[in-house]
Amino acid sequence: MSNDEKLCPFSKPIIGKWCRCQYARLSDRCAGKMHCQHPDNHLDTCKQLVLQLEKNTRFILGISSKDTQLTHQQYMKIKCGGMEGMQRVLKLKLDELPSVTGISTQILKEYTSFDDFPYGEIVRDIADFKHRKSAKK
Repeated sequence: MSNDEKLCPFSKPIIGKWCRCQYARLSDRCAGKMHCQHPDNHLDTCKQLVLQLEKNTRFILGISSKDTQLTHQQYMKIKCGGMEGMQRVLKLKLDELPSVTGISTQILKEYTSFDDFPYGEIVRDIADFKHRKSAKK
């Protein structure tokens, strides 16, 4: 597997300290690239989670076409606000940065599939997410 294939879909949120992953390793900070070092190829699970987040929350950003390319800020809203919302819905420790691996594992444990997660319950978290740290509550 090439380095680009191991690129973490949560690279920028992790570098920005909006979430964390014990398996993400920084490879190029300037380009915002982190690579997955999970021994069991958890990367595919993270990619599935991002796809489900995007699929189930695009309407929050007023995007109706699945062909519309999201901006960096829209992706950050979906990923960061989504992680915060999933952490809240799963009743995980809210005083810690959301753990990508922990959240994805817990969703699959409680809901069996990312398809079954109640994305409607994290709409407000995504809508309220502010990309600037100073604006975060």
